[in-house]
Amino acid sequence: MDNAELEYLTKLRYELLYRIQLSALYHQKRERFFDLLDKLTKAVAIFGGSAALSKLTTPDALVYIASAITATSTASLVFGLSDRSKRHSELARNFRTLESKIVSKGERDYVEADLSQWTAEERGLEALEPPALGALVVSCQNELAAAGGRLEMVIAIPLWQRLTMNFVDWNVRVAH
Repeated sequence: MDNAELEYLTKLRYELLYRIQLSALYHQKRERFFDLLDKLTKAVAIFGGSAALSKLTTPDALVYIASAITATSTASLVFGLSDRSKRHSELARNFRTLESKIVSKGERDYVEADLSQWTAEERGLEALEPPALGALVVSCQNELAAAGGRLEMVIAIPLWQRLTMNFVDWNVRVAH
């Protein structure tokens, strides 16, 4: 293999590993988000149930407690928070497994057929992904850039987009 081919394959491997790391990080963040929401809804139900049984609770407060329990429990069921958390966990795990397979082959002991197979596996995993949230993707890209010491690649995300990036698909604009 000549230098030009090695350089070409190295570039493809690097880009593939980057996409895989980005996807795994994204799905880990989504898993944690849905897991947190699921736990919060359960905490509201437990807290509300305990308060409802307490003799200190007024009848007026019981209406609000019951409403909170009903709203959060319904949201958890309708949006399938636990199922979504598990789905993202599985996707993250599958991307990390593919990354491990690529890394285990070494930095020089692979051929173009290996890259083609890995890329096909990555595309197969991408086909299973739900639509991505723009600001969350950029946030993950920022983390990878910072971890790699490439701070010049970090894109500023407005606070209001950072606070809502798990709820709304923001299109983050790059300021020049």
